[in-house]
Amino acid sequence: MSKFEPRWQTALDSLCERVLQIRDAAGQAWPYHCDPTTGEWDTTDDGDWCGGHWVECLRIVGELTGDRRLLDESAERTERLRRYLERDDMFRGHRFYYSAARQFAWTGESKYRTLALAAAWAVRSMAIPSNGGMPIGTQVQVRSTQLSGRDKVCVDNVHPNLILDWWAYKQTGDEAFAQGARRHLDLTARDFVLADGSTIEFIDYDVATGQKLRHYTLLGAHDESCWSRGQSWAVAGYLRAWEALGDERYLAIGNHLLDYWIGQTGESGVPPWDFKDPALGQDRASVPLDTSAAAVVVEQLARMAVLPSLHPAARTATDRLAPMLDGLLEHLTPINKASDKHPRGVLLNGCFNQPKKYANRSELIWGTAYLLFALYYLKTGRVIE
Repeated sequence: MSKFEPRWQTALDSLCERVLQIRDAAGQAWPYHCDPTTGEWDTTDDGDWCGGHWVECLRIVGELTGDRRLLDESAERTERLRRYLERDDMFRGHRFYYSAARQFAWTGESKYRTLALAAAWAVRSMAIPSNGGMPIGTQVQVRSTQLSGRDKVCVDNVHPNLILDWWAYKQTGDEAFAQGARRHLDLTARDFVLADGSTIEFIDYDVATGQKLRHYTLLGAHDESCWSRGQSWAVAGYLRAWEALGDERYLAIGNHLLDYWIGQTGESGVPPWDFKDPALGQDRASVPLDTSAAAVVVEQLARMAVLPSLHPAARTATDRLAPMLDGLLEHLTPINKASDKHPRGVLLNGCFNQPKKYANRSELIWGTAYLLFALYYLKTGRVIE
């Protein structure tokens, strides 16, 4: 994608401004989500599952604005995350890819490479030996949820669990990362991806035999539903696997998952929080959307769009980027310049946990992050890693 549209530049400027506002509001804590009616941020002491995303937000805005303070803070926060290296948590992938791996790419300092590689090996060691599935872990960190275990695998895991595999494989050439990732990708394709391109959220396995025990949902509408953020991780995860390995099987799965998405939302639509929520057939307007799910997909499509040479088979996916990005920007303030009272750069309509009505119509830090990442890639024409 050769042209960075003026409307995208406006959005990028707004997001950079918003990151500075969030930084002022959060102070030394870690931002999580913001109530759009009160403007108050809910924060955490440890970054929860998305601390790495905030590190990379600060780094990107520091790079784009030339503000050394933000670059220094992103490095300092990376060090603050170091203590969670041994937490048995699938989200170590995200936590240390978006912090340590990106810090190494930016600074060249070997300590960040060492930290990211340590995290990559720690996450890779989580695999269920009998089937290669990557579990959520015994100490998985997600506020408002209490599920954990080495026998539990979710559809998300093709993204947070594998993102350091791709980085570490590129850094070291060690086939253990690629082979381990393939085992999990193939398991997920077999057990989680349905014929129509939708996905289920959770499966418990017998770790001794590798056999499925039951499937269910934690964040979706019902056990047979299709939670849209889970679908987004699956889309992004398989397209990222294609990007790393060039295996057209994974590109085909990613496109199949994306076809289902587009079939439900249209080319520019933001998804409902769950594609199979029964309420969609009764009062669709009352069903929460999830802009953060759309942002996850847009970020991966933007990664692919700036590849130095894009295989023609991947253009089916990247051709969808511009309308999806523009549809997402319809939820970025100001929505109406005359009447919108929100600050600039607020990504509205993120849904974290609809079953518990927790931050279900909010500004979510990871939604902001993935939209910022996508625009940064398109602006600079590169992904640093």
